[in-house]
Amino acid sequence: MKEDQYHALCKACDELLLEPGASRQRIAIPWLHVIRPHPIFLVNYRQVIEGQVTANFLMSLRNFAATLIRLVRLFLINGKFKMNFDSLSPNCDLLIISHLVTGSGVEVEDDFYYGSTAKELADRGFSSTTALINYAKVKPSISVTKRGGAVIQRLILAPTLGFMEEWSLYRGAAAEAKCLKKRLGKHLNVLSHRVTERAKVEAVSGGTVSALRLGEQIKALIIRLRPSAILVTYEGHSWERVAFASARSVSPRIHCIGYQHAALFKHQYAAQRKLASIYAPDTILTSGKLSEMQLKRSRQLEGVKIVTAGSCRSYVRQTKISPSLESKTGKRTCLVLPEGIASECNLLFGYALMCAQSIPHVQFIWRLHPNMRFKDLMDSNPKFRELPSNIRLSTRTLLEDFERSQWALYRGSTAIIQAIMSGLLPIYLHRNDEIQIDTLHEVDKLRTQVSTFEDFSSLVEQSEPIIKTRKNSEQLQDFCEQMFTPLNSQVIASCIRLN
Repeated sequence: MKEDQYHALCKACDELLLEPGASRQRIAIPWLHVIRPHPIFLVNYRQVIEGQVTANFLMSLRNFAATLIRLVRLFLINGKFKMNFDSLSPNCDLLIISHLVTGSGVEVEDDFYYGSTAKELADRGFSSTTALINYAKVKPSISVTKRGGAVIQRLILAPTLGFMEEWSLYRGAAAEAKCLKKRLGKHLNVLSHRVTERAKVEAVSGGTVSALRLGEQIKALIIRLRPSAILVTYEGHSWERVAFASARSVSPRIHCIGYQHAALFKHQYAAQRKLASIYAPDTILTSGKLSEMQLKRSRQLEGVKIVTAGSCRSYVRQTKISPSLESKTGKRTCLVLPEGIASECNLLFGYALMCAQSIPHVQFIWRLHPNMRFKDLMDSNPKFRELPSNIRLSTRTLLEDFERSQWALYRGSTAIIQAIMSGLLPIYLHRNDEIQIDTLHEVDKLRTQVSTFEDFSSLVEQSEPIIKTRKNSEQLQDFCEQMFTPLNSQVIASCIRLN
């Protein structure tokens, strides 16, 4: 997708979201919230840009079948997995919405996104409840502990409501689909017509109903807990907007906080878009000073308080670049850091394989995101089953891989931040037919970009003056230190006191 097509798509989606009287069901449609121009997101819009209308019909059939199967199962289990919040203590200052990404359960000490925030808030006298959106298919459960005079509660949300509640959600989604169908009768330009047609299909998708379901669960939690504030991870997804509106529907004065926990990329859109005030955060907490400055430049966010809270993923500068481009093993080594997305693994590892076959004196370390497995990758991509001797599949810790590498080949992975802080030189792989997805887009002159094998070969064979290399590395480290600063729970505590 070209950049002008991307911006036109964002505008067409906004026409639906900003239409006067847009329902909560419409806001809940994930597809209408264009997060950023990453291939993993843009693949969902390709058919609209290309005008492939038959895809909508097939998707409608899949949605209908999935809905029917889900409702039949719910009817048969008769609300067996519906969650009861009556065992929760009602004395709560802050409701935190987080994500269960592993099977660790509710007893873990620190949260994946918020770290030790709940414990630190308890030490300041604030009670909190963390509700975990369940991606790991773990049985719903509740944990209640006391710390001083405060209560810390964690619960894994159930994947369903009762049958009648779920039926109501689907009816509301179907009603929105009918409204969008009527809109097709208006005089629309080609792209707006295609976007409305696709939104009509997406209105009854599992993602839309999931966002609405979470909204109902948040309502129930707010009624039970009566918190002063709600804190959700914030990237611009539809469920975040529904969460704010749902909280306000039962507690109009609640303080809604969005936590921007990930890096901000070039042309990041949904998180910086202004919707109706009921769907907007009162405060956005950022992971670092850099994100704070980036968001404050957005005119769409005028009136929203933006302040740095930091991140539990902040990185300490480990070392400056070595006077030699060779590792302690005496070999030149490139660490390959794809995101946890199969297509990105195939792209980066495929490029690295081509380079490894032609430059045998350079070592390559392939490192996977924790949610990926080499076996699965090799089962799906036969060319990775027999690798040259200068490619190693990492089984070591991330810091150990940094220690034995000089370069880091990457695209959209934020692991490059930690690599730079450990003294590695970043190499960004760019495809000429796409919008850039570089984590370091604001300092792209300080890193190297490659597109062909010749680009990489030239880079590793050159004898660039070490003074320039060291200077770039230090400037990159200065930049990265501002991206993720240490998490400061006092900032979150101040937001609770605002109400």
